[in-house]
Amino acid sequence: MKRRVNVNKRDYKILLDTSFLLPFIGFRTDEAVMNSIEKLRGCRVYFSEISILEALWKIVKKIREASSGEGYSDKNHVVEAVIEGVRVIRRDFNKAEITEKAVREAVKLYLLGHRDLVDNILYGIAVTQGDMRFLTIDEKLKDFVKSRNLETRVFIEPADL
Repeated sequence: MKRRVNVNKRDYKILLDTSFLLPFIGFRTDEAVMNSIEKLRGCRVYFSEISILEALWKIVKKIREASSGEGYSDKNHVVEAVIEGVRVIRRDFNKAEITEKAVREAVKLYLLGHRDLVDNILYGIAVTQGDMRFLTIDEKLKDFVKSRNLETRVFIEPADL
């Protein structure tokens, strides 16, 4: 049974995993993510520029896959929607800086065997802030951190909002 975390929206800064930025850029994602977007109202929400980069990697891959088929002619519309989404994220959310301490945590996770450096950096940002929680549905990351007896209280899930 999963432990439910009591989160007071005003007590914590909430760092969004990349999957939570995708809906703001116009891309549907996991249902749990989509259902949690409205619950973020009233929260102190943070993003990292590295998540925007990762989101763009995912988006251009989808655009490339879609454009290889017939009938995909409105790439400019998609590009403009993505740019507007990035504007919204930067306007409405707070920017979480990648500090030296966060990099140290990220490299530590990498050396322990977790190879997703973007996730490692996001975890590092949240865990070194003290009052920040990392909103993610990434079970592989959470399981890895738990298996290494590292800080897990930093994680929250959509159900915790």
